[in-house]
Amino acid sequence: MKIWNLFEGWEIVKDAIYSQNTFLDEDVFVNSRRNKLQFNLSAYPLYDNKQNLRNVILVFKEIKKVRKLANKIMGRQAIYTFDKIIGRNKEFLQTMEFAKKIADSKSTILIMGESGTGKEIFAQSIHNHSNRCEEPFIALNCGAIPKNLIESELFGYEEGAFTGAKRGGQPGKFEIADGGTLFLDEIGEMPIDMQTRLLRVIEESTVNRIGSTDEIYINVRIIAATNKDLTEEVKKGNFRKDLFYRLNVLPLRLPPLRKRKDDIPLLIEYFMDRISKRLNKKKVSISDAHMNRLMKYEWPGNVRELENFIELVINTEYIPIDMNRNETRLEIKQILDNNNNVCYKLEHVEKEHIIKVLRKCKGNITLAARKLGIGRNTLYRKVNKYGIDCSEFEQCNETEQSKVI
Repeated sequence: MKIWNLFEGWEIVKDAIYSQNTFLDEDVFVNSRRNKLQFNLSAYPLYDNKQNLRNVILVFKEIKKVRKLANKIMGRQAIYTFDKIIGRNKEFLQTMEFAKKIADSKSTILIMGESGTGKEIFAQSIHNHSNRCEEPFIALNCGAIPKNLIESELFGYEEGAFTGAKRGGQPGKFEIADGGTLFLDEIGEMPIDMQTRLLRVIEESTVNRIGSTDEIYINVRIIAATNKDLTEEVKKGNFRKDLFYRLNVLPLRLPPLRKRKDDIPLLIEYFMDRISKRLNKKKVSISDAHMNRLMKYEWPGNVRELENFIELVINTEYIPIDMNRNETRLEIKQILDNNNNVCYKLEHVEKEHIIKVLRKCKGNITLAARKLGIGRNTLYRKVNKYGIDCSEFEQCNETEQSKVI
């Protein structure tokens, strides 16, 4: 077999020969007897004493090993484990034991629960308890990524797939998660056309990058999460029935905090200790009377709301509850609402600053994120949260990466 028939990266070698330049870390596919294997290719021209080109050295690195190292460096690893999850409630402990039992399975898991119940913490813990724990854990919030970008985020794209596509293309989340776990949060927000593509990936274990017909085999365990009732979404036509059944092979339902109130004292103690250390502030003592009032509250925001309340208590150094009042639910809601008024003012400043930077960057998400000192996904979430219309900035498109300095 001739070398140019061996792999689909011969143009890189020809460029190295004719331009006499070094090319580094280009993604190529090598043809094997069974399928196409993905490698990272670098081309190094060699010269004689008279600076005449003599040879070109090709260095192939298995892409899985390269990405595994990159994932470790970039922190794409799960940090939570089951032993870090706080709880003694019987139903909650049964849920945790079931999660441990299914951790090694290759089947998809659907984690259901209200906002603030700890769905991603469970997803990370399942990954770390599985035989994939040394492999990447990649998370994607389907509700935070703009609809026009979610396809390239999931499946990647080839060079030349669209205007502004990166040289060499870019792998999607499925490729990056190969061998490990892909966590799809807020799966109920995924556009219906993307649900069709996701179903195909689950059934065939292959992906096609945008702009390519080459099938890339992947070995990925999918964990999805939602705070919606997907059976109702199926009835409304917002979610594919066949995808729901594919995801709901191993259902895991997390109880809300109001159904595990015996865990509240444990959680308060944990948050008090952790947050006081982080803020370098002293702990605040909670009396039995105050604890009784906190136990009666319904906590609609679940564990996340309780954590925010304890942070407020530590910052103000007192328990802002009037023990002469009976309406604990309304009182705590008012306390948090008043605290949120301050947050609202800060959020307004943040929104205006993001708009200013996006305008300067002409809507280039990657460049704006760098100038703001935050990650792309974080900026996506904030754009979605504040309802910022990126079309006002001429080109709010992640594919404009070729203009990034």
